[in-house]
Amino acid sequence: MTILITGARGGIGASLLHRLPGVRAASRAPEQLDFPAVELDLANPATFAPALAGVTGMFLYAEPTGIEELLDAAVSAGVRRVVLLSSDSVTLPDAEHNALARHHLLVEQALRSAPLTSTVLRPGGFATMTLRWADFVRASRPVEQAYPDARLDVIHPEDITDVAELALSTGTLDGETISLGGPELLSFRDQAKILAEVLGREIKLREPTRHEAVQQLPTPLAEAILDYWAQLPGESARGVERITGRPGRTFRQWATENLAAFR
Repeated sequence: MTILITGARGGIGASLLHRLPGVRAASRAPEQLDFPAVELDLANPATFAPALAGVTGMFLYAEPTGIEELLDAAVSAGVRRVVLLSSDSVTLPDAEHNALARHHLLVEQALRSAPLTSTVLRPGGFATMTLRWADFVRASRPVEQAYPDARLDVIHPEDITDVAELALSTGTLDGETISLGGPELLSFRDQAKILAEVLGREIKLREPTRHEAVQQLPTPLAEAILDYWAQLPGESARGVERITGRPGRTFRQWATENLAAFR
């Protein structure tokens, strides 16, 4: 059994490579990785068949470019199971009109149309989003954060990896679409307070203008991300304990593990 991990430079993909036996790393730029990897470029279908040869399972990041062709190649190669890392943004009321949600929704729709066994993971707010604050914190400047009171059930990336590992290595989550979150519902202000406590220093937040916030998010999906934060319903936390049988890791735990990034 060989499992292809696409986007091997991503945090979840890289973690799966160290957990699962019989894995094959794939990346658009394999030469930039510190471990052996095959080329898989969604803009170049010629890379699909070599990367998929002998593969029975695949971990997939949501990227709509070339997704139908990739899934066709996966079926031809004999892939049986696909685990997709999507986003809970697809549940927004205007998902079709939000670029972030649509980006993930197109991949979900393509996967559902393919004759493959699939599991779709829809995490919400990643704890790693606060790494954007690192430069501000290190320079003792107020952190620029739009919608500071938006509340997210912030999830530790290793909790996502736990569920992805379970889905890839067993059939217990086949066919499921799973919303994932951490054990706590936290605003950005709450996260800043916790990080400050762990660091032992004050962290102030400043709410930028919409224009400033767009410039600060290094992604073409910046506007859509801001719209997502603006519409967060602040629902109860959707922890992974119900799936893994283990308590979800807290934001405080993540902050403690990543203190070096903020010092």
